[in-house]
Amino acid sequence: MRGLACLLLVAYHVRGGDPGSGLQLPTDNPWSAVVDAADYLRMPLFSFLSGWVYATRPLSSGSWSFVRVKARRLLVPLLVVGTLFGVVQLLVGAGDGLPPWYAWHLVPLAHFWFLESIFWVAVTVALLDRWGVLRRPQVLVGLVLVALVVGPSVAVPHNLLGLQTATFLLPFYLAGVGALRFEVRSTGPRFRVLLVAVTVVLVGRAAAGLLGELPRLPSQSSAVASLLGVCLCLCLVLTKVTVRPLVVLGAFSFTVYTCHVFGTAASRMLLDAAGVQSVSLQMVAGIVAGLTVGVGAELVARRHAWTGALVLGRRWPRRPAASPQA
Repeated sequence: MRGLACLLLVAYHVRGGDPGSGLQLPTDNPWSAVVDAADYLRMPLFSFLSGWVYATRPLSSGSWSFVRVKARRLLVPLLVVGTLFGVVQLLVGAGDGLPPWYAWHLVPLAHFWFLESIFWVAVTVALLDRWGVLRRPQVLVGLVLVALVVGPSVAVPHNLLGLQTATFLLPFYLAGVGALRFEVRSTGPRFRVLLVAVTVVLVGRAAAGLLGELPRLPSQSSAVASLLGVCLCLCLVLTKVTVRPLVVLGAFSFTVYTCHVFGTAASRMLLDAAGVQSVSLQMVAGIVAGLTVGVGAELVARRHAWTGALVLGRRWPRRPAASPQA
């Protein structure tokens, strides 16, 4: 599931978030149709998996220690890799869409909004867990539904500190916690039939919007679209399909997320300079380049304690103990 989320994310940024970015494809291009269809799964899946991972080691004590670890794991790479991204954008003349440099990370940069937003979500859910709020499945399901309904109505100017997009990620994170904690894989056939039925209806509604038959579902500002994301994540959890290359790729999901844009942009510029016009070739090359750079960034960062700390959010290197004097 992590590998699938990485693949969908990289494809999105190769195509571009809108017709004016990335490959600048029109909305009626087949590649755009594929990327747009994944809107309802891509970022929900990243958040869902973050909640699933949290549920494997939930907060039981030491709230401040949890906050410090999350800040190290998410915010340090945000400041290092995110700032590098902003600098590179300015150097290549692509910084028009960025906030002023002095507001970087107060106003999230590009896809790095996720690191800020998931930090707030993780801390909020951990505190709810510490207070015993998430011990009953009925309560957790109720919180997911409330988050689905209330989230789209929250407005934070300029998405300050990623707080607005945090409300978008919250229901998926909670669903991931509940899916593991209350063993969704052990549920009976009634639940599974109901889940599949609701998912099919919502997929049909989303498809009708993408085809222009009905008004299109907003990907991040609709309770219906977010409910579809929750259902798709749960359906994936219930499947027993294993795709080995995606399993391998998923192990590098963090650096694929943070660093893939360096590869996708480089691929696009090189192919443009070479006069390559094939959209399919540019899409495939961009996806391969983005995934390769993401995996390579982690392999390189692992080689030294300081790069591991700055790029991967690992523990800070400890100073060697002073040798006792004779």
